[in-house]
Amino acid sequence: MFDPGVAGTVEGVEIRIVLDRLDPPEGRLQVTSGAGRAPEGMGEVPFTGWLGLLQALSLVTGSS
Repeated sequence: MFDPGVAGTVEGVEIRIVLDRLDPPEGRLQVTSGAGRAPEGMGEVPFTGWLGLLQALSLVTGSS
């Protein structure tokens, strides 16, 4: 199970950044496992701006 609130090592996860707009950046992160499915509780995480992108990456990687 994937818990975004707990930092740890997750094997075989791919994070794709999909940009809808460049300036300021707006889009979504797509989180998929090695089998092409999103880990439980994750899928797409929307973001707006550079800070929003950093926050979205922090959320999906479990970093603080």
